[in-house]
Amino acid sequence: MTVEDAYELAYREAVRALDHQLAALTELRSRAGMLLATASITMSLLGHETFHGMRSFTWAAILCFALLCVSVLAIVWPHADWNFDFDPRAFLDAELSEERPAPTDLRLALIAHLGHYRDANARRLMHVAHVFRIAACLLAMEIVLTITATSDIV
Repeated sequence: MTVEDAYELAYREAVRALDHQLAALTELRSRAGMLLATASITMSLLGHETFHGMRSFTWAAILCFALLCVSVLAIVWPHADWNFDFDPRAFLDAELSEERPAPTDLRLALIAHLGHYRDANARRLMHVAHVFRIAACLLAMEIVLTITATSDIV
């Protein structure tokens, strides 16, 4: 394998990693929307008569719903700090500002640039996944609390 082939392979893998991260983020955002829809349906089961007594289970279910809403907003809210692509003109301006690097050096800088984006996105993606897990747990708690609040068990 030539050096150029190795750079080409590294570049393709860096781009593929960013594409994979974008797909994972899109999927988490879609699933978060489903959590919110499910939580809304569950909350609608708390009938008018349930609110008259306002048991502690009802308040807890409402609190879980509110926290789930905040969690979903944290997941789907657009952030400018995600990096799934870059401005090639700005990259070239930065790389060519001082001297004319060899093509190999330019490829290396590009691969390093994409790798930096991948690392930064990975940290953010882990945070979003953690918030999603919290939201899923809140949904489970809301369902149990809603069932308890609407039943005659308590």
